[in-house]
Amino acid sequence: MIDVNELRKGVTFEMDGNLFKVLDYEHNKSGRGNASIRIKARNMRTGATIEKTFISGNRVQDVRLEYQNVQYLYNDGT
Repeated sequence: MIDVNELRKGVTFEMDGNLFKVLDYEHNKSGRGNASIRIKARNMRTGATIEKTFISGNRVQDVRLEYQNVQYLYNDGT
């Protein structure tokens, strides 16, 4: 789990069973209250874009993705 203050552009995290990639990040601190973190994120499965606001101190599940280049070589006829 990571703190929402650690979310930055390009970070991938899991929320409500879906994977999201942060597209935009904004940190707002006003007066005596808690800071608010506003993000714009893309759902990695559906491609939908959401805007979400978190209160400082909230946590989300971080995800480590591994990318690997592969090559399609042939069709085996089935």
